[in-house]
Amino acid sequence: MTASLCAPGDAGASVAFHQAVALHREGQLEEAAQAYELVLRAEPRHFDALIHLGALRLRQRRAEEAMGVLSRALLIQPDSPEALANFAAALQELGRPDAAIGYYERALAIAPGMQDARYGLAICLEASGKSEAAVTCYEAILRVEPGQAEANYNLAKLLAQLGRPGDAIARYSAAVAADPDFAEANYELGKLLASGNGAEQAVNCFRRALDVDPDYTDARLALGKALLQLDRNDEALAAFHAVLAIEPDHPDALTGIGNVLDRKWLYPEAIEYYRRVLARSPEHPDGMAGMANSLRQTGQHAEALEIARRLDALKPDLAAVASILGRILAEMGSIEEAEAQYRRAVQLAPGRPEYRYHLGQLAKVRREDDTIERLELALADIQSFPLHEQCLLHFALAKAYEDTGSPNRAFAHVLRGNAIQRSGTQYDEAAWLGFMDRIRRVFDAGLIAAHDGQGDPSAVPIFIVGMPRSGTTLVEQILASHPSVYGAGERPELSEILLRLSAARLGAASFPEAVWTMPAEQLRQLGAEYVAALRKLAPDAARITDKMPNNFHFIGMIRVMLPNARVIHVMRDPVDTCLSCFSTLFANGQPFTNDLAELGRYYRAYQRLMAHWRKVLPPGAMLEVEYKALVEDFAAQAERIVTHCGLEWHPACLEFHKTSRPVRTASMFQVRQPVYRSSVGRWRPDPEVLRPLIDALSGDSATSCGGDSPRLPP
Repeated sequence: MTASLCAPGDAGASVAFHQAVALHREGQLEEAAQAYELVLRAEPRHFDALIHLGALRLRQRRAEEAMGVLSRALLIQPDSPEALANFAAALQELGRPDAAIGYYERALAIAPGMQDARYGLAICLEASGKSEAAVTCYEAILRVEPGQAEANYNLAKLLAQLGRPGDAIARYSAAVAADPDFAEANYELGKLLASGNGAEQAVNCFRRALDVDPDYTDARLALGKALLQLDRNDEALAAFHAVLAIEPDHPDALTGIGNVLDRKWLYPEAIEYYRRVLARSPEHPDGMAGMANSLRQTGQHAEALEIARRLDALKPDLAAVASILGRILAEMGSIEEAEAQYRRAVQLAPGRPEYRYHLGQLAKVRREDDTIERLELALADIQSFPLHEQCLLHFALAKAYEDTGSPNRAFAHVLRGNAIQRSGTQYDEAAWLGFMDRIRRVFDAGLIAAHDGQGDPSAVPIFIVGMPRSGTTLVEQILASHPSVYGAGERPELSEILLRLSAARLGAASFPEAVWTMPAEQLRQLGAEYVAALRKLAPDAARITDKMPNNFHFIGMIRVMLPNARVIHVMRDPVDTCLSCFSTLFANGQPFTNDLAELGRYYRAYQRLMAHWRKVLPPGAMLEVEYKALVEDFAAQAERIVTHCGLEWHPACLEFHKTSRPVRTASMFQVRQPVYRSSVGRWRPDPEVLRPLIDALSGDSATSCGGDSPRLPP
């Protein structure tokens, strides 16, 4: 900030002053300072020399000297806006924003058009915690200069801190429009967009920031997280690895890679990355959360619980941490403690639908609760939530209305929740249905007979298959109650083996066609690899269950890899099964369940494939259990299941609900109760509402099939 030139009385001083100004303008600051000093020795009250020298010292970041010079100027002209504003700037530079505010305000009262002074005032107000006043100040600047990038940026940061994300996004956008290469503005805009529904736009913002500054680590990390939000896992992995290329031990990048691996169901690999994080930063919250989740996914609930409790002690006010604890405890069967944790999460973040949804899965909603009122209030502002939370909100309302006796209102929210979930789900229906057709073509009776007995001879694995929500968890719990059986839950190993097989055959044949040319030795190796993975979970068990329902796709492969493995197929009424799938929000996703017509067509394809297995498998290779028969004649059916697995009967199998073991499926609560019949012939909505499902199940709805293999199910 400079004053207008006023010639002093002495002619020599005037010449010297203009020479000093010329040096100042040329950037020869020290020479200019010496020249100003010469002027002031000749004429100590030379006001303009004092102002210019003060401004020069400010530019040199020598604020103490600037204050000394400017205080002399203020003695001469106490109401000089230039002297007041520069003195305020010196105080600001010295970290005294409270003191600077008064001088800026005096300057602006005299000269309201001093934009630099108003900008300085805004910064000092912000630094002094006077946020609303700072907002007003920035808005005044932008009324005069709407395209001022820095002012828009600073105002946006303030608005974000004040909980006004929509206004902040508008200001960040204005900053970027004024200066597209403003890396920080692009980054901050991206962060806000990613926190809502704008992950795709956020990716573009982060990429623009990185175009300007390729070493902008925070932007690259944020890019990875946004890509992960969009399920673009491989791109996210590349972003995190790019950070590690610069900083090999960056904990957030290591955590990001762990999160990607967790998303890909590569839990042991994810755990190794989390261990690297925690070895260097034992109290890294995201690393601890990731570790707890991956340990939970691999059945290591005791260690997961220990880490989650440490994280809770570190971050007791975080609802997400209480939620992690709640999930682990629920799977371990500690329902009351899990409920208490989810209630705490709701108290810590009452506006978040996610925690009310999880609490609703544990505890019945009562009419006297404020649950429905709170959820309906959130519904009015649903667009402010990310898509997955919008979906959770509708499913939470569905459970609340179901519990309070309004099934039609409940199902209306199930429909809306599924529509949201489907909008964000990548599901190639033609590829999936075509995949099942290709499996039937490959695994014909001739191929299965030709490979008979060639796989690994282990009798340890028991595969429990069927549609999700068909009763597979109940069957596993019956078997897991037997002292010779370890219930391993839904295992990813078989899918992982087949994924690697497809990758290895890329350019030739992928699964299932690769099996046509597969030698017996390779089948034995694949079977042995699978058994070895199970054995790590329970080295001494006579039998180990794998109840991944979607393994029904691979029954033929199971037969040629593991000819002595037991297979149990659980069946339930088609409409009951489909309605239960449609009404369930699966933790790991079941992409075919979010549209009634797609669900019906998938079920028909499943029926065709199971009919095929009945034809081509040797007699006795697969036991089929009807859910209705199981609940109506439980003891006889349970004995039939145990006998099929080559085990002696044990009475503990009748008291399956007393068996203490982690259960991670959507049926985790039902299997801790005695057998009940309420899920047979469940309530159904109006037939017209179900028309897309009924038509698809009856074969009146069709879609084209064929194409490449889809991503294999988890």
